[in-house]
Formats: sequence, structure tokens, C-alpha cells
Amino acid sequence: MAKLLEEQRENWGSRAGFVLAAVGSAIGLGNIWRFPYEAYVNGGGAFLVPYIIAMFVVGVPLLIMEFSLGHFTQLAAPGAFRKISRHTEFVGWWPIILSCIIVCYYAVILAWCLNYLVYSFSDSLPWAADAEEFFFGQFLRDPGYLQDEPTYELGAVRWPIVAALAAVWGGMYLCIFRGVKWIGKMVLWTVPIPWLMLLILTIRGLTLEGSVQGLQYYLEPNWAALGEVLVWRRAFGQVFFSMTVAFGVMITYASFLHRQSDINNNALISGLADLGTSFIAGIAVFTTMGTLALSRGVEVDQVLTDAQGPGLAFVAFPTALAALPTGAQVFSVIFFAVLVLLGISSAFSITESALASICDKSGWKRHIVLPIMSIIGFGIGIVFSLEGGLSWLGTIDGFVNGTWGILLVGLVQCLVVGWVYDVNKLRRHANSRSDWKIGLWWELFIKFVIPIILGSLFLWSLYDDITAEEGFLISVETGKLMWPNIVGLAIMASVFIIAVVLSKVGRRDYDQS
Repeated sequence: MAKLLEEQRENWGSRAGFVLAAVGSAIGLGNIWRFPYEAYVNGGGAFLVPYIIAMFVVGVPLLIMEFSLGHFTQLAAPGAFRKISRHTEFVGWWPIILSCIIVCYYAVILAWCLNYLVYSFSDSLPWAADAEEFFFGQFLRDPGYLQDEPTYELGAVRWPIVAALAAVWGGMYLCIFRGVKWIGKMVLWTVPIPWLMLLILTIRGLTLEGSVQGLQYYLEPNWAALGEVLVWRRAFGQVFFSMTVAFGVMITYASFLHRQSDINNNALISGLADLGTSFIAGIAVFTTMGTLALSRGVEVDQVLTDAQGPGLAFVAFPTALAALPTGAQVFSVIFFAVLVLLGISSAFSITESALASICDKSGWKRHIVLPIMSIIGFGIGIVFSLEGGLSWLGTIDGFVNGTWGILLVGLVQCLVVGWVYDVNKLRRHANSRSDWKIGLWWELFIKFVIPIILGSLFLWSLYDDITAEEGFLISVETGKLMWPNIVGLAIMASVFIIAVVLSKVGRRDYDQS
């Protein structure tokens, strides 16, 4: 390993570049629409209690683990896990392949945001009359919405979305084609600017009539909710996915860190930044929702009737923005610019992790691999840009980001690092370069506490899937096969098989520079 620590590898050039890149990866669309929704349906301010606990029990310890592993090995996730054991390389490829799937449909959601950003420059907002009908009926032309019943049929190509998708992939290519030093420069713009815009939205929301009603709903805890196990489960799940742990991204980013970089502080800063962004986003959303509730003469809990998934970002919040007494277009531009900038920093971090993994394994050059990856990702994204693509996007995301995907990967990675590897070696490595030291408690968390939590979440989610009233693989009502779930399981099984195959074929000696 002594030779390994002296390997020359491209680095970030500055600590700020790495921290902003890690924060940019962690902070994304989920902070703007998923966190406010989770707080909305899980006790308002009471949700913050388990969320903060989850951040420090799961989020930060796992970040330290991934930063330490990537920094120590100076390799992307597959190579890092091969350093643990030649039999565990597949554990590194597993999330990389899942991440490739994620970025294909994540880029499509970014394309929607870019389309809406362009629409926001119109003389009048096109969704002002009916945001739900505009998004599902006119913009996506989703057959399920038009037929008023669930359907997975694919229709014609939505060319405005495809054009925006091409722009998104072009933007991601330009952000990462020159390497991590260039990424470090790009995130100096793609991370602070949306924070500033989000702050503007928050201040604007606080000045609106009715904002106090929304803020009260958000911050006054419903303490009874803390007695519901589901609230704790959703809080831990939100932190797990929001922090981008188990995606292979943080291992890859840390592999490019300078050899004397502070590990523990970087992890803590990333976690606090993610927590702070979610909290501020909640204020921006709920103050605006309070205004909308006042204008409609309803309670705040009656405003977000379709907040889950794209509902908050493309229906509820645009409705609230259109209802603003002044500056509707201006604040719509700011809101969707925030989504685009936050989203693209997350998207290109995922792309970079896959790119580095392939280059580490094959020895191929970045300038050859990246264009191929971009073209393939764009091509797959066109499928989700078809009429009816929304249903498939939601189903596949449910598997990739759910029980059978990243959650299971996180559990396996924690078990491998905790029980196959000498986790004390990682603790010593992190402490030797950090201002504050992690103690034995961190090893106990990696070996026992976090696996128990993730294992419980996995089994509980699995139970929910199997015992769903409508059925899981066979419809209880009709007795027919539920093909979306079958396809989702087939994709997850294929990902695992491909990960194992990649770990066995074309093996490159990671010990050599």
C-alpha cells in the first residue's frame, strides 16, 4: 500500500473545489421537492428531528467511510472495492451501473426544468390557468393523464424535451471533459449561484402575505408524529438518498483529493451543507404555499394535493408562483434556474463517477470514453422523452432508488467495509489527515448500527412491496401480470449480473499506476 499512497493522480487543485463538488453532488432536485414533501406529510417540524438524527447517525459516518476509502486507494468505486478483496470488486460496479441508469432519466427531468426555465421568460406564464393540465396534458402529453387511467404505452417523441435533453448532455460534457480540476472550477459557479437564488426565493416568500401560515405549518412540530415508525423510516431514507452515498460518486471524488486533505471535516461540511439547503428550501416552499393557501381560502395541508414526484416542482410551486401579486415571471426564472443548476451539478458528478470507473478499469482515455457515454445516455433518455415516458421513469426510479437498488447496495457496501476489510485502517487514515478525530464509535456504526438500520429499512420496504394491496407481480384485482414491476426487477437483476461480469473480465491491475 505504500506504493499506492504515492501514486500520482489528477487532483482537484483546491480544497474548495472538492468540497463544492461533493456538496453539489449531494444537493440536487431532491432537496427542493422531495425534502419539503417528506416534511409536509410526516409531521412538519417533527420530521426535522429524525432527519437531523439520521444525518449524523447515517449520513456523515457513511460519507467519512466513502471519502476515506476513495482517498486511501486513489481509485473509483470498483477499484477501491477490489483493494478490499478481489472478490468484492462487483460491489463497486453495482452502484456505478445503477448510477448510469439514474443519470439517463435524471437528465430528462433536468430537460423539463430547462424547458420550464425558457417558458418563464414568456410574457405570461403558460401554466397560469391550470398548472396540472399544462404539465401532464400539454407539456408531457402523458397518456395516463389524458385517458384518466394508469397506462405505460409510449407515444410520439416530445421534441421540445429532446432538444432540452441534448442541451443538458452538452452542458454536462462541457463541465467534465477537461477533468476534475475543471469540475472544481465549474462548481464555483454551479453551486453558490443556486444557493443565492434559493435565498432570494426564501426572502421573497417571507415577505408575502400568508407566509406565516405556511411557515407555522412547516416549523411547528406535530410531536405525535414522532411516535410513528414510518416517519423515522422516511427521514433516514431521505438522508441516505440526499447525501448521494452508495452511488460510487463520493468514493470517486475523494480519489482525486490531494494526499493531505482533511477527510472528516470535508464529510461534516458536506453533510451540514446538505442539511442547511434542505431546511432553507423548506422555508422557500412553505412560505409560498402559505400564500397560495390564503389566496384559495384553504388550509396549507390542502394545497399540495399532488406534491410527490414531479408534482411539487412542476404543478404546486408553479401554481403558487403564477399567483404571486408581482414578479411572477422573475421568480419563476429564479426557481427553475435553481433546479437546473443544482440538478446539473448532481448529474455530472454521477457521470464523472462512471467515467472514472471505466478509465481506471480499462486504461482508456477520458476524451474517448466521455463522448461515447454522453451519446448513449442521450439516446436512452429519448425513451423517457416519449409520450408515456413519465410512467416508466417513475417505475424505474422506484426500483433504482428504492428497496432493490441503492438501499441494498448501501447495506452490502457497509457490510463489506465493516466485516471484510480492516475498518480500523480507514479510521486511522482519516484521523491522520483531519483536524478532529473519529473514535471507536465510528467503527461500531459502520459494523453494527448502520447495517442494522439499513437492513431494517430494506426488510420493511420489501414487506411493503410484497404485501401491497394492489399486488406486486400479479394484480390482485385482475390476476394479470404487473409488467412494470417485472421489468423493474429484471433490470435490477441484470444490473447485478453485469456488475459481477465486469469484475471478472478485462481485469486491470489496479496496483499499477
